Amino acid sequence: MSGARWTEQRLEGYLAPDQAQQYHNVPFEMPQGVRRLEVSYEYSHPIGSDPHLTGGNTLDIGLFDQRGADYPGRGFRGWTGSARSAFFIAHDDATPGYLPGPLAPGEWNVSLGFYKSAPEGCHYTIALRFLIDEDREAPAPPTLLTLANSRASLPARASGWYRGELHCHSYHSDGDSDPRDLIATARALGLDFLAITDHNSISHLAALAKLDPGDLVLIPGCEVTTYKGHWNVWGLEEWIDFRTLTPDLMRQSIRRAVELGYLTSCNHPRAMGPPWEFKSITGQHCIEVWNGPWQLFNSESLAYWESRLRSGERLVAVGGSDAHYLSRPHIARIGTPTTWIYCPDVPTAAALLDGLRAGHAFISDAPDGPQVYLECGDAMMGDCVPRPAGGSLDVSARVVNGAGLRLEFHSTEGRLAQVGIYSENQSIRLNVPVENTPYVRAQLVETAGEPGMVRALTNPIYIE
Repeated sequence: MSGARWTEQRLEGYLAPDQAQQYHNVPFEMPQGVRRLEVSYEYSHPIGSDPHLTGGNTLDIGLFDQRGADYPGRGFRGWTGSARSAFFIAHDDATPGYLPGPLAPGEWNVSLGFYKSAPEGCHYTIALRFLIDEDREAPAPPTLLTLANSRASLPARASGWYRGELHCHSYHSDGDSDPRDLIATARALGLDFLAITDHNSISHLAALAKLDPGDLVLIPGCEVTTYKGHWNVWGLEEWIDFRTLTPDLMRQSIRRAVELGYLTSCNHPRAMGPPWEFKSITGQHCIEVWNGPWQLFNSESLAYWESRLRSGERLVAVGGSDAHYLSRPHIARIGTPTTWIYCPDVPTAAALLDGLRAGHAFISDAPDGPQVYLECGDAMMGDCVPRPAGGSLDVSARVVNGAGLRLEFHSTEGRLAQVGIYSENQSIRLNVPVENTPYVRAQLVETAGEPGMVRALTNPIYIE
């Protein structure tokens, strides 16, 4: 690097309070021959990202290269929100949350998300440092984990059922751990699959592509984290733009993900979610009805899902821990809750997502928690059966690890029936009224300690 040299640049600006809840691009020129870019920033009256804190500023940050920063952001290179005050991108390395690779000359943009505003607005300063070394050849962009290259040595299981985690975070967004540590934790819990869904970032997919997960199936995922609500994408191969401040842009972004064949989920639609504000939007595949321990307002998410079912939509119920921390105790832990997926074929990432898309799934409060399998003849959760002429339907449920709990059957009419469970492995068959409902589902609830608390729940069997 005998010919290498550093150059510096500062960008300063002010955002008024009425510019809050918007994204602002700050352009700069990338010189020729840059091998490494370092970015740091500071701003006035910082208050943190907790949505309940007010009176100060929260300024998120990300970076777009010369391919473009305007929606849908073809030049996306990374995003860390307000979790980091500095980051770098080099040819062969980058801060978690950002993608290494070529630093082509042209107009780049620092993207600022003005999440919260102090009464006096926000003054910011961005410092840029460029290491110029024109003798070094730029490498190709990194390989990302995809459904096609996801690999695992998990053998097929006679039962066809697999358990895993669909929603958690590493230090590639605002978690505290390396993806390899999340893999180790998931394997120690006996999980079969894991989706790390870092916020607005795909750099974790580059890290995962380099790892050997053993018998754990890695599902590529990302949490699209907007100022109007969060949604997960599984099976993605490219970044999805989160800068959707209107229902039309949100709808467009979800539609694009669906058209690309990705599986999508509305996350934690509850007041403490943060909430899902664009409730008129349809077109997603799933709703996260269970996020972290059940007591964290998940009954609100369950009620939202059921309201959508009553309107005639068929949306798959999923669960995820939303765990961010491994290095310190926290209420949100990997596998709490656990989603179970039926996959009759070899359990690849693509096959597991096919099972989830079909609604062949249920949720339990832990990897070793109670299980409930709902059937109607040859039909299982997610399937559709003809409406019976007599107005009632024979359904069966098999409960595992549920002694002492109560099994409930629900429809649009509310609770149809309930049965006490007195053994660890018990099968129940009932004839339930379905004349005025498009579905039947089941759940296991506590009868002692915290009566009524959900311990497991199924997707519906639909009736038409």
